[in-house]
Amino acid sequence: MKKRTWTRPTTMCTLMVLLSLVGCKKEEHSGSGAKATGVAGIDSGRSVGPASSPVEPTLDEGWCNGHGVPESVCTRCNASLVSRFKQAGDWCAEHGLPESQCTICDSEVEAQWAKLNPGDVTPPESRSADPEGASGTFGPEASPGEPSLDEGWCNGHGVPESVCTRCNAALISKFKEAGDWCTEHGLPETQCTVCHPEVEAEWAKLNPAAQKENQRGDATGADRRFGPPKSGRALVDNSTDMRIERATRLLTGSNDPLCQVENLRVRFIDPSIIQKAGIEVERVRRRPMSATIDVPAEVEFDATRVTRITPRLAGVALDVPANVGAEVEVGDLLAIVDSPVLGEAKSQYIERVQNLKLAEADAARVNTIFRGVQRMLEVCTPQAEPEKVRGALAESPVGEAKAKLLRAHAALLLARSEAAREATLQEKKLNSERDYQAAQSAMAAAEANFVAIREETVFNAERERLAADRALEVARSSLESAERRLRILGLGEEQVGAIGTEPDELLSRFELRSPVPGYVVERSVAAGEAVEARDVLFVVTDISTMWLMADLYERDLVQMRIGLPVFFTVDGLPGASFEGSLTWISRQVDDRTRTVRVRADLPNRDDLLRAKMFGRARIVLHDNEEVVTVPSSAVQTDGCCQLVFVQESDTVFQPRKIVLGASASGVVEVLKGLQENEVVASTGSFLMKTEILKSNIGAGCCEVDPGR
Repeated sequence: MKKRTWTRPTTMCTLMVLLSLVGCKKEEHSGSGAKATGVAGIDSGRSVGPASSPVEPTLDEGWCNGHGVPESVCTRCNASLVSRFKQAGDWCAEHGLPESQCTICDSEVEAQWAKLNPGDVTPPESRSADPEGASGTFGPEASPGEPSLDEGWCNGHGVPESVCTRCNAALISKFKEAGDWCTEHGLPETQCTVCHPEVEAEWAKLNPAAQKENQRGDATGADRRFGPPKSGRALVDNSTDMRIERATRLLTGSNDPLCQVENLRVRFIDPSIIQKAGIEVERVRRRPMSATIDVPAEVEFDATRVTRITPRLAGVALDVPANVGAEVEVGDLLAIVDSPVLGEAKSQYIERVQNLKLAEADAARVNTIFRGVQRMLEVCTPQAEPEKVRGALAESPVGEAKAKLLRAHAALLLARSEAAREATLQEKKLNSERDYQAAQSAMAAAEANFVAIREETVFNAERERLAADRALEVARSSLESAERRLRILGLGEEQVGAIGTEPDELLSRFELRSPVPGYVVERSVAAGEAVEARDVLFVVTDISTMWLMADLYERDLVQMRIGLPVFFTVDGLPGASFEGSLTWISRQVDDRTRTVRVRADLPNRDDLLRAKMFGRARIVLHDNEEVVTVPSSAVQTDGCCQLVFVQESDTVFQPRKIVLGASASGVVEVLKGLQENEVVASTGSFLMKTEILKSNIGAGCCEVDPGR
């Protein structure tokens, strides 16, 4: 392994000693089931440690040096004990050992269990592995591989490169053959600081950098550890200046949701160390900020003000008076098209106009007859005298019904006269009974015939009136249909009204007129050219307002909102600036450029903006607006998240994930993750970030969690 040359930030890091991980603080058990007897030295006043163990800790089976507890309660050496601890509710599921033994959740637990270690009652099996019977069994002195500094020092793992199995996998077999291997943690037993915390200080004595510091009289000691602490049990050293702890905290912000960096705490043993490391703090506060984003942008026509004009019928263009660039108003002539379809539609319209006139005349005649019939029926009653009836109906246009009714009326009067004469003769006995009855029968028949003819006259008159009215409605509907067709083809009210007065040769002429005011920006027809109903012949647009289109990176979306001011400048128009506002942010990302389209409306007051103009858009994020900010130097990144270090106490800092906004004048806006008046490290936070990531920096290798 090559020797590494440390840069200035690394040299500054020598102000800080070996780091250690302390697990998440959990809710402590009440310790109601703790045993207070069996082994001397138990602190019965503690709620964790031996006093709260549901299984009595005895030394009958010896002491487990590997895990720092008596063998009688070591669940990692004796799996059959696990169920007993779980049943008693003494189990840390997160770290897989009893809560009363979990040094990750409570670093003070280790010291409580250490009080029980007799030091001379290790079982024979353990003594056989300890030829000297002293604490030097583990560490450099017991290493089967010669720990030399010929290849340099592995700052990432705290041992010489000559014995670092994590940097040189070829050494693993050598340690395994010598029986020096911790299977649980995947490294030599002589280097396992999880099973034997004391060996870390032994190895640190070989660190040449620490020896040089001692020669210079460094009062902080030679135990300098670089890189994050080893997994498992927390390593606590009273000589450390700074350490990293774990604490329970919910994830915040919009950074990588799998990143657990907020669960760490950076703890300094002495506040003076913070000053030595050059770390300065500053309170989070609101500052007035003016910030903008400059992006390339292009001018386009306002799509809501663009009209594409089609003829809506096929034909041949006879004349095209409108040219590109011409300003038009509503109704201005654009082109004249000769269309057989239009000629046919106009002819049909003329025909239906005539049909309507005929239907109206028929309806008027029938209604006149109907009124005459009604008058006739009022006058011509069975009791009316013939002279009066004929006089009253002399001027009534009733037609055939009048003659029939008058004949029936005359027959009725005659039958009545005969019946009266026969009745008189009957009284005088001058005629026979048969003649009398015949006269009565003839009178009854005449009355019935008169009534029938009256009813028939009424029925026929009503039927003719209804038929005439129906024919009139049909004629009107047909004319309206023909008129609608003409309007669909584009004719206006005046043009429709003029049909029938124009010469026959103009029936097929169609005038294409502008439906909106604006400028002709496109023309795609020439005189003599055949056109189809769906062809776009002209494009007319209102240029009083133009669209400004720009593409933003995804990272800028968090700062965007509708209504932000936008200023547009064009290199070809020096001194000219166009002001508008953001009106639209696209809901999709371009799959090629990974950018997001945005739009602003620009008033074109001086008529200088042109479609396809290219320039720069300046989106104003803040205009002297007060926002939550921190110094730019306070923000660090761990590769996946933006971090600041929030001071929780005089000696403790928490890495906090934040979401950044705009930046200006050495400060950066914080959109999420910080509250006003919190205190953050404004200078020197890079050193704390380096300590968190040093296993990747110092060892020269990248250790990635497979789960990520």
